[in-house]
Amino acid sequence: MNPARRPVVVASSIVAPLVAGLAVLGGIGSFGTVRDLAVPWFGALAWIVPVGINLGILALLAWDLLLEYTDMAWPVLRWVAWCFVGATVALNAAAAHGHTGAMVMHAAMPVLFVTVLEGVRHLIRRWVGLTVQTRRQRVPLARWLLSPWSSLTLWRRMILWDVTAYSRGLHLEHLHLREVARLQEIHGRWMWRWRAPLSERIALRLQAAEAAFSGDAPTQDRGEQLVHAAQAILAEAEQSGVRLSQMDLAAQLRAQGYRIANERLRWLASAVGLRREAA
Repeated sequence: MNPARRPVVVASSIVAPLVAGLAVLGGIGSFGTVRDLAVPWFGALAWIVPVGINLGILALLAWDLLLEYTDMAWPVLRWVAWCFVGATVALNAAAAHGHTGAMVMHAAMPVLFVTVLEGVRHLIRRWVGLTVQTRRQRVPLARWLLSPWSSLTLWRRMILWDVTAYSRGLHLEHLHLREVARLQEIHGRWMWRWRAPLSERIALRLQAAEAAFSGDAPTQDRGEQLVHAAQAILAEAEQSGVRLSQMDLAAQLRAQGYRIANERLRWLASAVGLRREAA
């Protein structure tokens, strides 16, 4: 086992039984109340209602965590589960007939259960985001406090150009400020917005996009990296007796963290000698 993953495995083995225990105790605590409320309509089968609700909540939350792990989150599952949890707590609180202590005791375990699961979901989101590089890092709170306007500009640029790494966002901001300073030196501090040629103003806007998509490395170096990565994928596929199409190659490259547009994919396919085939 990787030593870096050992603490995560140990923590998971401890947390998982505790979460299961909270779920079971919470279900047992609300079982009697919900069953008694269902007796007038279900009779002897009233026990089906609390058991079905609790199993449904667990199924929804388990499926939600699985989707989070595969980076295909669908928040509706979590919202529906929390609605059922809230409804169950409300029914049990109503059965307390206004007794504050009883209401708190009925709500304690569901609140703990929800809090723990949200912590697990946060861990999964951060882990998946760091792995596939799709989660956007936040601008630190200290920067917001010390320089709110520039932090807003930085955050806006990261959103507009789909920049996920905070360090790369800072790099884009540095490039932008340097180019603005050059235009101000030539055309004036304020008048550069009108006096600078249209081509230079458009280039200033496009600079962020080009830097965002090309990354910190030069374009030539990234092209060589793409070619080497594609050659490695094709060599492995050839050893396995599998023939890859262009879309298969693109999918595997993107899974490894490379960003490649369809136009660049055609160039890459010709560079590595891959014929275009149907996916």
